[in-house]
Amino acid sequence: MKWINRRNYIVYIRNSKRFFLQDQKTNEIKELANSNETLLNQLQPLELDVNELNLSPLSLEQEHVELNLVQPTLQQEQSVDQLSLSEQTNLQEVVQTQTEEKTDLELENVVITEQAETLKVEQEQVEEVQQTQTLEEQVQEVEQEPIQPVLKSTKKPVSKNIFGKIDKRKNFNFEEFEKNVKYKEFSDGTRKKIAAEIIDLRLTFTNPSRPDDRALVLRGPSIQFYEGEVHAIIGESGSGKSVITSLLYGLAGKTANIEEGKVLLYNNEVQKFKFKDWERSKYIGRVISAVFQNPMSTLNPTMKIGKQIMEGMLINGIVKNRKEAKQQAVEYLKLTKINNPEEVMELYPHELSGGMIQRVVIASIVSLHPKILVLDEPTTALDPTVQALVLDIIRELQQKFKMCVIFITHDLGVVASIANYISIMYAGQIIEEGTRDEILWNPQHPYTWGLIMSMPDVNKGERLATIRGSVPSRLNDIVGDAFAVRNEYALTRDFTIEPDMYYISDTHRAKTALLDKQAPEYEPPTIIKEKWEAFKAKQNSKQDTHEGS
Repeated sequence: MKWINRRNYIVYIRNSKRFFLQDQKTNEIKELANSNETLLNQLQPLELDVNELNLSPLSLEQEHVELNLVQPTLQQEQSVDQLSLSEQTNLQEVVQTQTEEKTDLELENVVITEQAETLKVEQEQVEEVQQTQTLEEQVQEVEQEPIQPVLKSTKKPVSKNIFGKIDKRKNFNFEEFEKNVKYKEFSDGTRKKIAAEIIDLRLTFTNPSRPDDRALVLRGPSIQFYEGEVHAIIGESGSGKSVITSLLYGLAGKTANIEEGKVLLYNNEVQKFKFKDWERSKYIGRVISAVFQNPMSTLNPTMKIGKQIMEGMLINGIVKNRKEAKQQAVEYLKLTKINNPEEVMELYPHELSGGMIQRVVIASIVSLHPKILVLDEPTTALDPTVQALVLDIIRELQQKFKMCVIFITHDLGVVASIANYISIMYAGQIIEEGTRDEILWNPQHPYTWGLIMSMPDVNKGERLATIRGSVPSRLNDIVGDAFAVRNEYALTRDFTIEPDMYYISDTHRAKTALLDKQAPEYEPPTIIKEKWEAFKAKQNSKQDTHEGS
């Protein structure tokens, strides 16, 4: 049935040459024609164009017929009312048939809509299954290949970020990666594997608006990080501690320029790596990962916690499928002492507290089994109780997975219970380095003395000591010892000659002229003297115990 709306009437056209008018005001339906020339003639006063009407049978699929009807006159309406009883009966039957057809069409539309929705759900399920099967096939078809970083290549990076489609990485070949690794021999006979190393590094940053103006940031520091140890780097803001670690995972930025020195990961040089080289080498995630001060900036705010942890394991080939990834994600959340991991998996980052987010980030990174974990001020924004919890988690995970942990902080107290080694940085240099006991109980550099004396729990109610002055703003202009202008123990030559690095033991060294054999005698602060005496007594006790056994 086709119909056309014209002013106050709707004309219905059926495929049996039957024509009807429905009054929009009264809903009354009147038959105009039924192969009846008389009634057809009565349409002429309505200015009906018969040629345009086309009285041949019309099917439902044909286009609308354009009728040019005008407002009917009273005489025309009266002529249309003159219908026989049989014609009125036929009209009622037609109306009933139309109603039934309309109801059937509505039911068919409902069924079609339901079928479309069911088909859409089934299609989504099929796509998800296909994606899972594709991931499993990619894992099975992965080939082992040696890690040979190539600086010039036309290949595109292997992986994409978590906002895009998962792009599977090949399994990482640790045997090939560690084939040239170096070891450090100690006087007591121990031998430690060097996980990362900075050698005589001189780094500058270029001013984009003034390319010739380069700011010196690192002034030749050398430092070694051992596998299975926690190494803390301590220093004031601007000392260069974060820059050192950023070079280890390629985030120093485009304006960074390594003028001298080397950056090594398991004796593999990475100082000349660009972004595409880091992607191709697959070092990020599998060899080295980092936890930063603001964990919220690490997570995707639009993605659930569980999916973010699972995706890292799937991309790096740690697990074979999503089911296994989900199980592993729950286990790693438990390792970070999250009591309701299944619920946390379904939450978004903004629904968690700062301490919870930090633990989620740690779980996500540790799930990739990195060899080196960098923690850049991970407890600064946390309250003391949560700080202690996070430090306990880090210690337990480090011991469980034998990772090399590099802990960056400005607070000696934070690392006193977790670090094996401590490096003190000042003005882009390592000025003292040693084991935890050597630094905390037998410090040799005046700057380290100042850091220890400024700790609240040392002076026991006395006024805290402070280090006068500030770090030089431009390291390019430094002459002699950078700490000389702030050092009350400075020698005359410190203002013109840079001091050498002196070794107190094979693990303890300090960059101060006070350790020179020709240096005059000096009287250290009382607190430091007391610490020295306690340290010596502790060392003698250990030696007596060792000899007695």
